[in-house]
Amino acid sequence: MDTFLVTMRTSIQTDIENCTQSIKNITCLHEDLLKIKDKSEALSFIKYRKCLDQSLKLESVLQEMTTKTEMTLTFKPDTTIQQTLSTLSGLGQILSTARQSQPFKRTTQNTDSRQNKPKDTSQSDPGHQTTSGFKVNKSNPESSTSRSYSPGNQTSDLTKLGQVSDPVSSSSHKLVQGHQPGAVSKSDQIIKVKSSKKYRMNIKGDYTCFISSICETASGELLLTDLNNHNVKLLDQTYKVVAHCVLPRSPWSMCSIDSSLMAVTVENNEVHFIRVTNGQLIKDRILKLQHHCNGIAHQNGNLYITDGRALYLYTLDGSLVREMYKDTSGYNEGNNYS
Repeated sequence: MDTFLVTMRTSIQTDIENCTQSIKNITCLHEDLLKIKDKSEALSFIKYRKCLDQSLKLESVLQEMTTKTEMTLTFKPDTTIQQTLSTLSGLGQILSTARQSQPFKRTTQNTDSRQNKPKDTSQSDPGHQTTSGFKVNKSNPESSTSRSYSPGNQTSDLTKLGQVSDPVSSSSHKLVQGHQPGAVSKSDQIIKVKSSKKYRMNIKGDYTCFISSICETASGELLLTDLNNHNVKLLDQTYKVVAHCVLPRSPWSMCSIDSSLMAVTVENNEVHFIRVTNGQLIKDRILKLQHHCNGIAHQNGNLYITDGRALYLYTLDGSLVREMYKDTSGYNEGNNYS
């Protein structure tokens, strides 16, 4: 659909340019013909022939514009996903972890029963003492929940992935790599770098690159905003710059609108919409706002834009819905976050 829309826009723009140029040529020839009409019959005849030729060309262009083949769009669903799903016995498993707590035990034996069996109590549980009908548990450093991990502790608590398993609790924790021992966090807070590699993003005539944001298209292509060189760069699957789009000022942030359309905030209070089509970057449209444009995000047809102090909600056509939040503390918050 995106490619079809770009093709239609290009065709219409070409027709407009052809008509404009033809009208301009006819007007110029007509004015020249009026100027030399009474001066020279030969020159008048030449101008007349040129006007006639231009008229024939214009008729040919108009006829070509009106006889274009109609296009019919037909949606053909891809059945591959249905075939894949039909071979699966399920979509996954739901796992749950139960944590059982041990309540504090209170003895109900009277004084006489404790006096009758003083030895049994001490033999069965030497780590406990009975006082006034209660069993008091002495603290054990090995079973305390405030257990400290020492480098010399040769247990199986530390795994190769940096996980920490506390035997006191049935739930496990993960040790964030690079933190001090004992500093634990939830498993969903760990970010692990699988690999890293450096690529040059410079093109001819560039200053030092400053990548301020990055986005990915539906086809897996990457777009970068280069703050120092005032442009947006398109990378192929091998991370080479294959196209770039020059902007009037420095780009701060970028977000994805659809499968190939990106919105870029620019330093001059503008939001530029740039579309990726056939390996090229095409400027779609520009929104001019009444405040600075730093961070930007898109969700459900809404644009969320920050200016360093406030968060604004816009529609995709540039209409301001409301100011969602404004910082009045005097600090420059929300500079590049949305």
